[in-house]
Amino acid sequence: MSILLIHRFYAPDSPPYASILKDIRELAISNKYRVDVLSSQPSYKTVDQFKKFQWKIQDDDGCIYRLPVFLFLNQKIAKTLNFFWFPFVVFIFILFGKKYQAITVSTAPPVLLGFFTALACRIRGISLIYHCMDIHPEIGKISGEFKSQWIFKLLKIFDLFTCQYAKKIIVLSEDMRQSLLNRDKKLTDKINIINNYNLGESEIVKQNFFNPKDGVIRLIFAGNLGRFQNLTSLIKALEKSNTNKDLEIIFMGEGDALNDLRCLTRELALELKVRFIPHQPVEVAKQVIKDSHMAIVSLQKEVIKYAYPSKTMTYLSLGTPILALVEEESELSKMIVSNHLGIVSETGDVTKIAEHFDALSHNVYNFDRSKIKKFFLKNFSKKEFEGKFLHLLSDII
Repeated sequence: MSILLIHRFYAPDSPPYASILKDIRELAISNKYRVDVLSSQPSYKTVDQFKKFQWKIQDDDGCIYRLPVFLFLNQKIAKTLNFFWFPFVVFIFILFGKKYQAITVSTAPPVLLGFFTALACRIRGISLIYHCMDIHPEIGKISGEFKSQWIFKLLKIFDLFTCQYAKKIIVLSEDMRQSLLNRDKKLTDKINIINNYNLGESEIVKQNFFNPKDGVIRLIFAGNLGRFQNLTSLIKALEKSNTNKDLEIIFMGEGDALNDLRCLTRELALELKVRFIPHQPVEVAKQVIKDSHMAIVSLQKEVIKYAYPSKTMTYLSLGTPILALVEEESELSKMIVSNHLGIVSETGDVTKIAEHFDALSHNVYNFDRSKIKKFFLKNFSKKEFEGKFLHLLSDII
């Protein structure tokens, strides 16, 4: 029984799904499937681009194919070319390559990858699993990537075709499930909620970025510093708050919003309260998160309906309380509040966030880290993910 896993990024590339896909391959292989992977050369972060692999690496259990990517100084041009290039080559690969019993595809690049994969699968009669890490083009409309109304409508038609053809659809939350059902109620029976799990079982590595016993209250945002996160509201809230030197915000990672965050920090003269740490290996990042008082999840308004921040699992696995800046009616907010995992504030509400900062500086909040870890183990274990995924796979093969 042979299956093909498709995604633009594959380990050792650094986005979460690159590692998830590697785990899925190992899981399927251990259950007697022959598994191929179709991905690209590492390119997610600057550090990833130095890792190069052969086009085809074969082992006893299948092949890993890596397509070339466009890398230019002008990132917008490179991103645009890769957005079209990868889905097109995937379409040709499926159409004229060997026939698989099933193919899984995720959402990078968004919409077009799923559409061309579904189209090729339909032509060849191959079962498809659509693994939605996020839901496009709705997110693209929120971020401004799909400003044109006719482009948005066309992409929505493309993605609906993918959903309607797929045998199974995986989403990460009830909010995401409801968003797909708002498109087409007939998708009910094929949508499965299988949330992610904590990535990386490596040992924590200590780095002396700060002394956790120095009395400073630290909040950390770790991961992609993108424009979906509305991170500027954190800096504005810090400037508005009445806290003194004893509270610090750490941004660890890189992304499109990094320069804007640096500029705003300088503009508000908050260099002593806001720190930027470059992207770190998982084992290092985990130590910084563990030593912080709270970890931040922040999303632009409406995004929580179409995505679920995977960093949540890493935070919970380390027992670190969460400051979530998302809509209070969302599934994520309700989970945090009802299980005493942290605090919630509406995204973009600078005044309310500033009040939380003041309360933190006065040690108003007290969370049981051991209970947070227990909650994680009960609800987001890798074992639970594997059981659900294997059951879903067996249903279509």
